[in-house]
Amino acid sequence: MGPPRLLRGLIPRLLSVDAWLPCSSRLQLLLSHCHCRLTLRWPSCADAFKLLLALLLVSAALAEVRYIASSSMAPTLRPADRAVAEKITYFFRRPSIGDIVFFKVPTALQNYGVNKDVVFIKRILATPGDFIEVRQGQLIVNGVARKEHYTASHASYTMEAMVQRY
Repeated sequence: MGPPRLLRGLIPRLLSVDAWLPCSSRLQLLLSHCHCRLTLRWPSCADAFKLLLALLLVSAALAEVRYIASSSMAPTLRPADRAVAEKITYFFRRPSIGDIVFFKVPTALQNYGVNKDVVFIKRILATPGDFIEVRQGQLIVNGVARKEHYTASHASYTMEAMVQRY
């Protein structure tokens, strides 16, 4: 049997079948003279443990799974949900409006008795220096009403405008 019809013009007729077949005896003969040998072996228990430890450390540095304990983010996140907080994005860009962020309890709340190990999960609604107010449940940022598609129902409370200077 010769080379496939497509390759007949490319392969000289002088070459025999074992010159172009990958499983030929000629190829095996060439590989037998190679001084580099590839040996595969199963990793030892110590190697497997080191690999598992390295994978756990890398995954802990890249992401963290959080349990949702309250309904403050409903209907987006409900109690007993789990959320993965990836830790890389904000090294490359600043948080933007609409992002959901995880953060530790601010010191001001720790002074009021909130445990320092608590992690808050909140949505960013404005940037530093923005004026924020709520009128009859409608969020208003810098005098412009925002459409909040992620809220469960419209509240009826009102909050005066405020700004925090840094």
